[in-house]
Amino acid sequence: MKKGFTMIELIFVIVILGILAAVAIPKLAATRDDAKAASIKTDIGTAMQAIPAWYQGQKEASFLNAMSLDTNVWAKTASKCEYKYTDGASDYITMGLYAKTIDVNGSVTAGPTLLTTCDESNASVLGNAPFLSIKLVNTTGTDGDIVGILKKDLGVNDANVSIGGKKVKW
Repeated sequence: MKKGFTMIELIFVIVILGILAAVAIPKLAATRDDAKAASIKTDIGTAMQAIPAWYQGQKEASFLNAMSLDTNVWAKTASKCEYKYTDGASDYITMGLYAKTIDVNGSVTAGPTLLTTCDESNASVLGNAPFLSIKLVNTTGTDGDIVGILKKDLGVNDANVSIGGKKVKW
């Protein structure tokens, strides 16, 4: 009697391994997306707290001075005061520093305008009503992308957070 496996037994083992791989690989990919979304949610939450605190202490609205921002994930746009995360071709998240021009009565006369400089050299704008704006744009509407996960599963929404200056009347 010969020892070893028959061809049928080997085929069954290969089929079973293939079925297990077909089930496990999509689950692992979804877990990776969930982890990425949780990391981005943490970045957004940190920015909403750290940037106003840094501005109050330093009178400078700065992402990199206020917090540790992963520049491999968040790319700086043409403005020094805005970072963008792109998920696919058309879905994205922006964190930008904006300001409104307000009059002596506290009414908005211009803006909001994306800041181009975020330090004391832009004091005329920063002295009015600077704020951090977070926008999540999900054009595809799919649940599997990072922006979709942030909006639908983690409850992250667009936000405007005042970082100092005068109170604005609308």
